Amino acid sequence: MKKILTLLFCLLSASLLRVPGAERLRERVYLSTDRDVYVAGDAVWLSAWCVDAGSGRLSGFSKTAYVEIHSADKLVQTAKIALDGGRGAGRLFLPTTLPTGNYRLFAYTRLGASEEGFDPLTGARTLSVFNTFSTERAEGGVEVVRQAPQPHSVPTAGALSVQAADASAAGSARIRLTNNGTEPVRFSLSVRHDDGIPAPDGAHIADFVRGTRSLPAPRGFDGSVIPEYEGEIIHARVTGTDAAGLRAVEGKYAFISSPGSGENIYTESVGSDGTALFFTSNIFGDREMFLEIQDVDRDNICHLELVSPFLDLPAGELPPLPLYEGWSRALELRSLGMQLEKNFDADTLYTALPAKVHRIFDERECSTYILDDYTRFPLMEELFIEFIPELRIRRVNGKRELQVHISDHLGNYSFLNSASLVLLDGIPVLDQEKIFAYDPLLVHHIDIYPDSFFLGIRSFTGVVNFVTYKGTLPSMQFEDNVRVVDFPGCSLPLAYTCAGVGGDYPDYRQTLYWHPLLTLAPGESATVECKTPAYSGRFEVFAEGLSEAGEAVCARATLDVR
Repeated sequence: MKKILTLLFCLLSASLLRVPGAERLRERVYLSTDRDVYVAGDAVWLSAWCVDAGSGRLSGFSKTAYVEIHSADKLVQTAKIALDGGRGAGRLFLPTTLPTGNYRLFAYTRLGASEEGFDPLTGARTLSVFNTFSTERAEGGVEVVRQAPQPHSVPTAGALSVQAADASAAGSARIRLTNNGTEPVRFSLSVRHDDGIPAPDGAHIADFVRGTRSLPAPRGFDGSVIPEYEGEIIHARVTGTDAAGLRAVEGKYAFISSPGSGENIYTESVGSDGTALFFTSNIFGDREMFLEIQDVDRDNICHLELVSPFLDLPAGELPPLPLYEGWSRALELRSLGMQLEKNFDADTLYTALPAKVHRIFDERECSTYILDDYTRFPLMEELFIEFIPELRIRRVNGKRELQVHISDHLGNYSFLNSASLVLLDGIPVLDQEKIFAYDPLLVHHIDIYPDSFFLGIRSFTGVVNFVTYKGTLPSMQFEDNVRVVDFPGCSLPLAYTCAGVGGDYPDYRQTLYWHPLLTLAPGESATVECKTPAYSGRFEVFAEGLSEAGEAVCARATLDVR
């Protein structure tokens, strides 16, 4: 169903663009970061703006942005950011093996990248990375200098003002933000240590706004790209078989799912080219993904593999990173802060921001049977017979299947002849004989949903989810065509507020505060409480964003910690 709606939406969009005077949506993405200079192993905190280049305003169309970090010769790190109304937040970690050098950071949507001649470098950032554990340097990317380079000027623009009062070490500082304009502003806020290592010369949001407004007329678009207006479209393909095997699996149902409460389960049919597109509402976090094709012939053991959504776009020429021996002490402090943060990290340092999570079963009627409340039986079938009237067993083609007792809008209950969906810890069990053979002593409770559900192009009359104590499908044996892969989902939106920093934390943070999704109405002021570290120094307070009309907003102040 979701696939059909997506195709209809795309056809409607295409027809609208044929109207005289209509302009194709041209999305560009800008990323702000908590800093511009890092050590290998650091976390890079991200805030994303997805803008319609035609109007300059935020684009609420695409729901996923793809982030790439490149060295001079290759892609070194990626991330995904969920977008909501053109805004999103995330985090990625720089590998500890990353050589010292400059790197290119940029992001895009699949819709924006479908433009012929698309240049990902509109608003791209340059990040400087120092590896304090290795002498390895990025090829052609380091230049030893005898004098420290002068810092580049930081632009200011727009009606946002920032004020910061000096504070003592291991205390707190107050930062006051005011919108002096006539339009709402959306911005990110960073408080970072200014230790004398200059940021590389790179784009700020004012440069991004100028760049999007001066884009040349588009030469064309790739019409085969499906816009991600609900979330990431996961692309999978069938491997491990020949042409005859591909024909044999054409039209069969493919499933992807990850362990949990069942919110991340999708199904689509395999196309004639051996591919399947799963239309998701964005999956958050790094997780295991189960891939399976239903009813595969045992003589045709093929499986699904995921296709990377990252385009590995050209990153352009990178300037060399100046290396000055006078920065050694500052880099030692940065490295110490990074290592302490990894060893003493706690969830209290982060504040989770709202995220739109796809949940199939929210606000649905559910019957839960906690098995410890009943007499334990050694056979699963006895549970259904003795305790659970909402389930019955039927035989289809000689195999047993579970069927859920469903209700209609009038409150009538009945068993229908269509299939019910059976899950174990949120993973579909397509051969339900495996459930009958499963050890009931491993199951904590059983959730039963007596409603009809649509998953992609499939419908099910009722769902039953067996939830184990461990939640990791213990002792379940799947078919040979099932593959379990690591899936990098969208980064969870987080603010690094550090509100939970206590006296037992060796506090050498380089980023004191980071919030990626702040908003101020016209004339509104807000005060941010910022925990200061255990060391003294000068810190930069920097805010950047966009006004409602798409104008750049940049403001800065300094904060001295004594």
